Amino acid sequence: MPVITISRQFASAGQVVWRQLAERFGAELLDREIVAAVAERAGMPESEAEGYDERLPGLWQRIATALAAGSPDPAIPPLPADMLPATAVHERLARLTRTVIEEAAARGNCVILGRGAAFIIGRRPDAVHVQLHAPLDARVRFLLTRVEEIPPDTRPDEASLRDLCRTMDARRAEYVRRLFGADWLDAARYDLSIDTSRVDHLTAADIIETVARRTGAASAP
Repeated sequence: MPVITISRQFASAGQVVWRQLAERFGAELLDREIVAAVAERAGMPESEAEGYDERLPGLWQRIATALAAGSPDPAIPPLPADMLPATAVHERLARLTRTVIEEAAARGNCVILGRGAAFIIGRRPDAVHVQLHAPLDARVRFLLTRVEEIPPDTRPDEASLRDLCRTMDARRAEYVRRLFGADWLDAARYDLSIDTSRVDHLTAADIIETVARRTGAASAP
């Protein structure tokens, strides 16, 4: 069964496509599950590990999450974060993230969202690496259809949504640049690059599913 990685600009329907694919393949979902596994292995609260993730911690993360809508892990002795400089914490969590993703890929039949998974897994017969993107205006329109899901006292306006898109994209770009020395928007790094302002999320999922099933069949012994 295939291993699918999805890199996405914020609000380009990555969460929607990710869940669609997981349902179609009966696949393991990996997004915040990666943060939880890494935090457990590092012996730190998940809320602290989030600060080193590609996402935004705190209120904006909760807003972003609302808008964007396996085997037990082996025990690893905790290493107190306050005994390490920030760079060492980054490096340790990056290593653990790589391990969690590599283990998921080894199990197969998983859909992994973000975290530079395409760069970690690399080219392999059963893997399909996908990039989702869309113009900023289209992504803001996508978010505006979801603002009703946010409590009124924290509901962002259009200008704030534009800033949120730019901030999330910049954080993800820096995450990939720092860990892999790569441009996360370089389409040549992926098997598929889809503009979700022109291809609706169901059609995007159809395209990815078709490629993944053919890839899986071609890689089967």
